[in-house]
Amino acid sequence: MASWTFLSNHAHVLLCVAADPDRTLHDIAGRVGITERGVQLILADLIAEGYVERERVGRRNHYKIHPEGRLRHPLEAHHRVADLVAALGVEPANHPPGLRSPQA
Repeated sequence: MASWTFLSNHAHVLLCVAADPDRTLHDIAGRVGITERGVQLILADLIAEGYVERERVGRRNHYKIHPEGRLRHPLEAHHRVADLVAALGVEPANHPPGLRSPQA
């Protein structure tokens, strides 16, 4: 069996954040199958490019995706982040910072 996937780790991290903006780096790393440092670097990329915003809430971070952002590859540039999230059936969490979602 091949060891590749259709979505990049950047997409996986973005989808985790969309589903639960208060998810920890440790939890995201476990779900995606990469290190916490890898998640940290990916989130830094997503924040730098304006796809995600980080807000400090106490000792934790709350992340907010920007659904209007366009996908980066020319083949998908006509789609928004919201389109990707919706196409994969991820229900974006809609709760105030620091209030854990029920699935957490």
